[in-house]
Amino acid sequence: MTKKVGTREDLVETLFHGTGTSYDEMVHFATWGRDREWKEELLSMMEDPKRILDLASGTGILSLGMAKRFGCHVTGVELREEYCAEARANAVAQGIEDVRFFVSPAEHFVIEETFDHITSCYIPKYIKHLDVLVGNLVKMLEPGGQILLQDFAYPEKEMWQTLYHNHFKRMVAKARKDAVGWLTMFEGLPQVIMDSTWKRDLMAAMEQHGLVDVKVTDQSFGMSAIVSGRKPKA
Repeated sequence: MTKKVGTREDLVETLFHGTGTSYDEMVHFATWGRDREWKEELLSMMEDPKRILDLASGTGILSLGMAKRFGCHVTGVELREEYCAEARANAVAQGIEDVRFFVSPAEHFVIEETFDHITSCYIPKYIKHLDVLVGNLVKMLEPGGQILLQDFAYPEKEMWQTLYHNHFKRMVAKARKDAVGWLTMFEGLPQVIMDSTWKRDLMAAMEQHGLVDVKVTDQSFGMSAIVSGRKPKA
């Protein structure tokens, strides 16, 4: 059983300690093989980005993908130095230069720069005060810019809930057999997702801070979602 944790930093440390080198492989399995599809949908919602801030950038899957696709600058923010080190190494290996990665809790990160897009995959469910996060992001978002945050969600229909629970049971079995370092994550993550009200809370926070065109785009029968909003043009 996953031990009780206090702060978000404690939770992330508990779930993801020692997983940096195997993250890319395991995220593929954890998402039913849909991670690339979910990210592709997020990318399709972006409009000619020039400067992107990517939160919870992990090993750089999304950050480096955006830098290559759009030929733009990307700033990644990641809580774990372990993952930032992997992202930097991946950038060098892929010959991508116009990227940088900061180690910081996303909700505390503020920089005296602006971005036309702010993205993230798999962070909202971990943030207790999404209003604080969105407030800081709006300060760094250019007028007319977009925020696009994607994460796991708990499906509403019973048939997909059954699929959800069976999937994570299989992932626990796989971890016990092939990747024991991921066992704690796969044991703890399903309850984190079920307990989260991140979609509703994030929409409310975006509207509270003056974003417009706020909407939810559900993915894969409600097992993932993108919440997006736009800063009005001045």
